[in-house]
Amino acid sequence: MTPAQWRFFQRYCDISEANAPARQCRVIAEAFGDTPELIDECARLINAGIKRASCGLKASYSAANEPLPTVGQLTVVLDSLDAPVCIVTLTSATICRFDEVTPAFAALEGEGDGSYGWWHREHVRFFQHEAARLGVEFTESCELVLERFEKVFP
Repeated sequence: MTPAQWRFFQRYCDISEANAPARQCRVIAEAFGDTPELIDECARLINAGIKRASCGLKASYSAANEPLPTVGQLTVVLDSLDAPVCIVTLTSATICRFDEVTPAFAALEGEGDGSYGWWHREHVRFFQHEAARLGVEFTESCELVLERFEKVFP
């Protein structure tokens, strides 16, 4: 985390009743999306409480040698300039195949027109790009990490 992101997180710790646990759990800073426009839109939707879920290729975690997300993890949500926007806590993390994602989960992502069709089309595009970057092929049987979260700050 940058110093500004860390200060933002410390403000949360200073005013949070969950102060002690917040200092002990895993904390990351992350932007959601692959273009500046999408990153800013996702940050806006998360901050407004509209976007309450996200997903990623499980293979991305392995390639980056990062642990899978765990319930209770805190994320400092960033905009396209890496400025902190809000903080969310992870309430659920599950693994499922792309072709098993439900319309209900897609709706929790809160993007586009909220339909499963929009979600499917845009996530195929997103994951094809991500898989190509990783040097793997994206298929609808690829495993995803589904995350549900709630905004806790500000």
